[in-house]
Amino acid sequence: MSDPPHAVVVRRAGTNEHDAGLLAALGARLFEEAFGPMNEPENVQLFLAKTYSPDLQLAELRDTDRAAWVAEAEGEAIGYAIARLGSRSPSVFARRPAELQRIYAARAWHGRGVGAALMDACVAQARAWGCDVLWLGVWEENPRGIAFYEKAGFRRVGEQRFLVGTDSQRDHVMALSLA
Repeated sequence: MSDPPHAVVVRRAGTNEHDAGLLAALGARLFEEAFGPMNEPENVQLFLAKTYSPDLQLAELRDTDRAAWVAEAEGEAIGYAIARLGSRSPSVFARRPAELQRIYAARAWHGRGVGAALMDACVAQARAWGCDVLWLGVWEENPRGIAFYEKAGFRRVGEQRFLVGTDSQRDHVMALSLA
């Protein structure tokens, strides 16, 4: 007999130091888990230091043009997502765009609905903001991520550069029409 499924709860992140510290640690851990093996360690460490400090996370949480969610199960944070109102890409033609800036789930939770629950929160927020397009950048060497986004209805509309440390990588720009 298999264990019963664990309930995953997605909650809106608070604009406080506790959630900023949580997102800094969780974001760094999940980025390194997902992309560390495919990148030079020095570049990963540079990226993590630049992107996931508690102070930066607190500033992002307090930005009224951003919304963040944390997925939790068994009393542990297992994923998160951040949407950003008004962020633009030259490849995205929209009157009022929003960017799915980050979405990650712990590897042990892949395929268990965590990403879909976080995606639902981001799409609902973009709709609440009155956005006509939700877009994102995904590394061209991330086939699992690309497949997840395609399953959610995103389509490739262009490309952009993404800097991991000193390594300039190519991302696919993907967009979901909300009109």
